[in-house]
Amino acid sequence: MAATEFDYVKFIDEGFESQQKYAKKVGEAGPLDPDLSLKTRYAKIIEHFGHMMEEAIEARVYVPRRSWKNGERSYLDNDEMRQEFIAELYDVLLFHRAILAYAGITGEEFAKIAAKKQAYNQVRPDHNVNGNAPVVDSPAAELQGLCPSATLLSDFALG
Repeated sequence: MAATEFDYVKFIDEGFESQQKYAKKVGEAGPLDPDLSLKTRYAKIIEHFGHMMEEAIEARVYVPRRSWKNGERSYLDNDEMRQEFIAELYDVLLFHRAILAYAGITGEEFAKIAAKKQAYNQVRPDHNVNGNAPVVDSPAAELQGLCPSATLLSDFALG
């Protein structure tokens, strides 16, 4: 059986029409409506983040999680479970795409930033594959960009 080509940029771009269709079906404004308020966009993004997390949890169920259980089945040794695991991961992508649509992020924009972020990840000095610089002691500082790797990230001009 030949592999089916999956174009993620096209998939993201198709998300705008897809979400517009879903919104229209339930009588709501969609991501293509020119008068869609920021408040509504943010609410839909938050809603879809919740759905995306739920789908990730559903996928996680197929990964053995109890080291004290003998022979716990997983997607790695059961074809039916593997298909279900993959289907749940695809659902994660669907909600990821919905978030991008409501955020107004096209497939090309996402691919461009993803490529820059990947290039940055390949050289960050605080990553054990690429360097030996210690990570900042404060996770909060790192999240706020108050760390050496954030300075390096700015060199990649992700914006």
